[in-house]
Amino acid sequence: MTKASVVLAGCGCPLRSMGWYHATQLLEGRCPSAQLKYVVEPWYMQKAAENTPGYEEFHAWRKKLEEQQISFYESVEEVPSPSEGELRLGIISARTADNPKLLNGCLDIGCNAVFLEKPGAPSVVELEDMRDKALKKNVKVFMGFNKNVSSYLGRTRDFAAKTEKKVDVTFLHNNAYENNETELGECFERNSEGMLKNMAIHELAILTTFYGVTIDNIASVEADKTFSSCKTLKGPSGAPFTDFDKVKFKITTKDGNEVSVAADRCGGDDSVGIVTDAATGKELARYTMPDEEVVANIPNLEKKYPGIMPHFLTQDPDYATLKQRVAKNVVDGTPADGVATIDIACETLKVAEYLTPILQKELLQ
Repeated sequence: MTKASVVLAGCGCPLRSMGWYHATQLLEGRCPSAQLKYVVEPWYMQKAAENTPGYEEFHAWRKKLEEQQISFYESVEEVPSPSEGELRLGIISARTADNPKLLNGCLDIGCNAVFLEKPGAPSVVELEDMRDKALKKNVKVFMGFNKNVSSYLGRTRDFAAKTEKKVDVTFLHNNAYENNETELGECFERNSEGMLKNMAIHELAILTTFYGVTIDNIASVEADKTFSSCKTLKGPSGAPFTDFDKVKFKITTKDGNEVSVAADRCGGDDSVGIVTDAATGKELARYTMPDEEVVANIPNLEKKYPGIMPHFLTQDPDYATLKQRVAKNVVDGTPADGVATIDIACETLKVAEYLTPILQKELLQ
């Protein structure tokens, strides 16, 4: 069976970094069309990283993988050129600010496609530049918006489509921060790009992919002021940051689509698709991520990987599905159904930048 050889750019600390979890799923054969061959780790492969948190854990893990003929490098440029007939997939899972350079490196070492973690780049301008460079080299760039292939999304959309009466659909995203100024201030500073570019970017990608939402197609934006809250809080540095601790809004497009997004930093640790009767507001259906099957498997994964970041476990099957669909596209051209492209990411980031000042103005009046 032909497999795409994977260059993982950005691995990070075992048990704590998403890049490591991508590698783990590949090593376990969760993506049959892909094989991990090269790992690029810009930080821990440097001498400067010695004695920093995670350094020893990373190098213990590296030694095990090198015994399996997997090669490690400090930079993408060090990865050798592909052999004749090799189909190469780059997976970029690093700091957002590093992604443009890493993508350029993946293009230069002959990657046939790239899987890029959200949001892709710090700004629309940078992401569009990345898209254009990939297009010139005929390299497809897919995005790590895992909710696009999650079961709760499909079930929510299917229920709404089959319901004869008019319904409202809301995609709710919860995080589990403590509801106090210290913890939220730290959150605001660490995610200084803002909630819509960070936490709620997944929901905006759903709207762009499945509901045709673009900045040119938005007819109206209506904030739910009873749900929403926008605050200015001091982060650990002492600097002030203005962001939403929770927000809900409805978008109506020019072609008549209506859909709502809600996000709550202190609401829990799940994502929910909610369908309500448009006339009465009565809830008709609710689908959750993680679903029952995923929740049932979490204790098994916790035993297998003690100390692992909890959100890896709730997203486990969706990330494996994303990588497999992308790898299969590289190998035999099978369409990567539901997987967002970098074009979708550009539109999604534009929507986030467009909505943020509008909603802040409404909520800070």
